[in-house]
Amino acid sequence: MILDVRGLQPPQPAVMMVEALAKLEAGKTLEVIGDKPFVDMIGKLEEAGYRIELKEIGGAFVLRITKTENSRELTMELKECDDRLEEITEETNVAQLLKAYPESLKILVKYGFSPLENPEMRRTLSKTITLRDAKRLLGMSDERFKKMMEELKGLEKA
Repeated sequence: MILDVRGLQPPQPAVMMVEALAKLEAGKTLEVIGDKPFVDMIGKLEEAGYRIELKEIGGAFVLRITKTENSRELTMELKECDDRLEEITEETNVAQLLKAYPESLKILVKYGFSPLENPEMRRTLSKTITLRDAKRLLGMSDERFKKMMEELKGLEKA
């Protein structure tokens, strides 16, 4: 299977990869063609048991992802009892944040994470990333990220 994500804005390439990998059978390979070297995804894919090969070909990057018998889905399990988080940090999973504080969606969208407005993206992407990952995917400045974190932490006090 081939997936061309050139020209797409983050986090769309990551979402498309996660969705394609969920449909991939063990032993099969997904080739993803992109403008950037997929640095945010490689570690997660390897950790989840996928075989990875990255090449640069003619100015594009080709990431070959082979699903093995031991590959796990790229999602994070959420405990059903998690109605409130202990604390909102950079390592907070976005899906867990949205579950504990549904009003955090408006803040995340305000700071550029507009794909979360789409319910399908919310279901798939939010489970696989932390707030720090979202910052990287969006190319958000440290200052802007700090402001967003302050707003999110304000939800803890409400």
